[in-house]
Amino acid sequence: MIKKVLSSLGQIAAETVEKAAQETVNMAAGVITGTELVGNIRPMDEEESVKVKAEEERKKQEELEKLRNVPGRQVEKEIEEVKDEKKKKAEEEERQFLENIKRQREAEEAERNQRVDETGNPEREVKKKQFVPGPKKKQQPDPASLSQTSEFKGKID
Repeated sequence: MIKKVLSSLGQIAAETVEKAAQETVNMAAGVITGTELVGNIRPMDEEESVKVKAEEERKKQEELEKLRNVPGRQVEKEIEEVKDEKKKKAEEEERQFLENIKRQREAEEAERNQRVDETGNPEREVKKKQFVPGPKKKQQPDPASLSQTSEFKGKID
């Protein structure tokens, strides 16, 4: 039984390989080469190149003249409008970009200030309170000077 299954699998594999090879041959036959597609192309010499460029320039000028001569259409004005529109759009984008940068910087500055205030740096707090206007605190005399007889120069028991 196992031998039959293995032989069947071998036959299936052989058939699959055969079909794949045949499909590959069919695909390769269907490929069009560059020479078949383009034919016999030869490089242009300078004279032909100049001739072709002149012909293209002439066609371009003819098309521009046709567009300019259309009644009721002012091509030059339209071209200027398009240029102005592009310039305004570029300026608007630049303004938006700069505005976004400004907003980001302001947000970062506010965040930095908030973090500094939240940290509660004790030295900073002391410095802030140094210049607070109002009555100054009087310094407490030391306990040794409070002795009525002034006999004791050290600590009082």
